[in-house]
Amino acid sequence: MLTDVDKMAALEAKVKELIKHSTGLQRRTVQLESRLREADAKLETHAADSRRREKEREWLRGRLHKILGELDLIEHREDNRQAGKG
Repeated sequence: MLTDVDKMAALEAKVKELIKHSTGLQRRTVQLESRLREADAKLETHAADSRRREKEREWLRGRLHKILGELDLIEHREDNRQAGKG
């Protein structure tokens, strides 16, 4: 049969174990929160890079479209010249 002292010692051991477990969980929470902040920062950086690249692609598409239009005009002029001479 357990004495009151034994019961108190067992209860104290359980409380210490819970405190140790709680401290471990708190430490893990801090680590995970830190990793989450780092991941969020990386995600924002990647998103900003993606937006910048998309703007660059749009600009390049516009330039290429303009150049192709100019080439079409040159080609039509040449075709018209050749048709007039022929």
